[in-house]
Amino acid sequence: VAILGPGLIGGSVAKAIRRHSPDTDVSLWTRREESLDAIKSALPGCRVTTSLPDAVRDAEIIVICTSPEAISASGPLLAKSLRSDASVTDAGSIKADIVESLEAHLGGRFIGAHPMAGSEQSGIQAARADLFDGAACIITPTPRSEPQALEAIRMFWKGTGCLLQEISPQEHDRLIAQISHLPHALAAALVNSSASLGDLVSQLAGNGYRDTTRIAAGPADLWTEILLGNRANVVSAINEVSRSLDALRAALEKNDRPAVEEFLTLASARRATQRKTP
Repeated sequence: VAILGPGLIGGSVAKAIRRHSPDTDVSLWTRREESLDAIKSALPGCRVTTSLPDAVRDAEIIVICTSPEAISASGPLLAKSLRSDASVTDAGSIKADIVESLEAHLGGRFIGAHPMAGSEQSGIQAARADLFDGAACIITPTPRSEPQALEAIRMFWKGTGCLLQEISPQEHDRLIAQISHLPHALAAALVNSSASLGDLVSQLAGNGYRDTTRIAAGPADLWTEILLGNRANVVSAINEVSRSLDALRAALEKNDRPAVEEFLTLASARRATQRKTP
């Protein structure tokens, strides 16, 4: 297995492989020379290189864990470097553009994926072997997907501890805008709207504020790519939540206790059905 981009996700993939399949050879590609020592220290037993062709040359499975724009741009170089029977997947938070771009260069041996696991932390130091245990991994095959590659990628992600779901790339982007990209935007908006409180936020805020805004600490450059890359779906999700907030604001302005209580009761009941069984 070759992993391109051993940060939080890529590093956790490597650690999960070493945990579940210790005999698997793992090679890691990083763009920066200065990160080599840290990666080697965090992932002993893995081969680390700054040469992408060297990293992927003998790999049966390649996992691209870089930013969405970098994933989309990786097709031409990968096409020149892979062995003929290699299967390729990724961990990008956007799927339609990535799948279109990678299929154009790699054909049906590219199978898009998105493990729904992560953290507001970033970098190899945050990687964990158990990050994917019980997490959903969304696989996004298309009519071009080669059956052998699809099965190989299913088995790969299952082997990291993920539970698999399969939907189209377009449906992925619509759904994930609502349940992943919008929450990040809302967390950032809440932090920014609280800026006028200054130090009082850290002095007074409880778990509700901290839990709600935790993900706003994620890397701004990555999330800029994600929000812009899925902008049409994110704008639609923002419009939807704005309508919901407008309804609550109208009820508050009218001092309409039944409407406020109905709003909160409905949300509480819906959230209860979404909660995973411990």
